[in-house]
Amino acid sequence: MMISMRRAILSILACFVLAGLPTSASARAPEVEREIVDARLEGFGEADGKPLVVTLVPGSTALSWFLLSFLAVLSLSVMFKHAKRTHLD
Repeated sequence: MMISMRRAILSILACFVLAGLPTSASARAPEVEREIVDARLEGFGEADGKPLVVTLVPGSTALSWFLLSFLAVLSLSVMFKHAKRTHLD
């Protein structure tokens, strides 16, 4: 009887301890993660005793889209070339 009572109390205590672990872990303030654009600039140095944060702004893909559009127009324009033209035109 005493062994089963002790086992029941220990099981209940273990459940309370396990239930309390995730809440204490999530109570900490999350660290703000930033995107690393160039790893060579990480840990660059210190300025006035504070770590110097040297980062690059992530670029957009607009130039790639312009290049893709230009190449698409260039390659599709070949389809509209006159078939019977000669080099003398």
